[in-house]
Amino acid sequence: MKTLQREVFLKFNFMSFNFFKIFCLVFFFHSCQNAVEIKKATDFKRNKNGGVKYAKRFAISEQGQYLIVYIFGNRNTSDTTTTFVLLRDSSLKNLPKANYTIKIPCKKVAALSSIYATIFYELGVLETLAAIDNIDYVNNKAIIEKHKRGQLKELAKMPQIDLEQTVVLSPDIIFTFGMGDGAKDLDKKLQQSRMPVAVSIDHLEESPLARAEWIKFFAAFVDKKELADSIFDGVEKNYNELKKIASSVINRPTVFNEIKYSDSWYMPGGKSFMAQLLNDAGADYLWKGDYSPGSLPLSFEQVYAKAKDADFWINLSAVNTKNELLAFESRYAEFSAFKKGNLYNNTKVTNDKGYSIYWETGMIYPNRILNDLICIFHPELNQSLNKQLYYYRRVE
Repeated sequence: MKTLQREVFLKFNFMSFNFFKIFCLVFFFHSCQNAVEIKKATDFKRNKNGGVKYAKRFAISEQGQYLIVYIFGNRNTSDTTTTFVLLRDSSLKNLPKANYTIKIPCKKVAALSSIYATIFYELGVLETLAAIDNIDYVNNKAIIEKHKRGQLKELAKMPQIDLEQTVVLSPDIIFTFGMGDGAKDLDKKLQQSRMPVAVSIDHLEESPLARAEWIKFFAAFVDKKELADSIFDGVEKNYNELKKIASSVINRPTVFNEIKYSDSWYMPGGKSFMAQLLNDAGADYLWKGDYSPGSLPLSFEQVYAKAKDADFWINLSAVNTKNELLAFESRYAEFSAFKKGNLYNNTKVTNDKGYSIYWETGMIYPNRILNDLICIFHPELNQSLNKQLYYYRRVE
């Protein structure tokens, strides 16, 4: 919800003074109501309401027979952008105002990301999954089989959502991906349809555990709080154990990420969950001093100036070999990490289209990513870790 911000210009004479007083009172109380609701949502976020301990981009308020779920969806502010009232009892009256009021548990869910689709599988409610964006991105065998049986629609095979199919399907809720820009994150025609849409910006969370905690957000819509809490508690415990192991290291190798796309090299910001992962894994991330939770568009020259002598280079798109990497850009051979063979990509397990399972389950299980990174950066600690990497492999 956005705070009411506008200037009211009135011209009045003595005869209209009483009307003006009434108007001011109405305006005052309406503004106060909005301010209270915004403060309420912000307090939920600050006080870790609803069992939310790390995430800053959503909040849940448990109200007995209904939940209030808030999304703080602007990239650079903490404004409430969407509010959901989730009803366990549809006969309830006098409910708070919300963008959407939905009966839970939802029976028909459209998850326009392989990540979100996999979350519903992990929550044991695959039967509720009625649509995905594109089956090509999926590794999960159960989801693939459901699609083969004709029980799962593809709504975004092309860049834009198939609005006609979506309207016919009429899902209880649509989960989609956003960049924290309200004017662009939601398709205008989809918005006009008034179908309930939740725009997730989990990737803008500043820690891996904050991002993993979004499983609680999705669980609210299918009334699976206890299972989501259990899954997250296990992840949190293991993540913190691994983090403690890595905290003992003295030498922290330097590391950088990604490759150049077209004219830009999108490097994770210093306040991103990836930067936090690298720090927790005992690495010295070269852009740790930046203050962005998103990605930094850099030139090749900017990256080379800072990372030419770095010890490790990770997350190299869909690259499987050094020759494939050089086919994109011959100057990659000039990096020290390339020369030393310290190239690691998250492509150990992929589907036949080349899409990695890392993108489906890494958000839910950042402890597995952390385990891999500690093994890569600090092989001397391997006796305390799972030596079989979950996601990563050396690029040779």
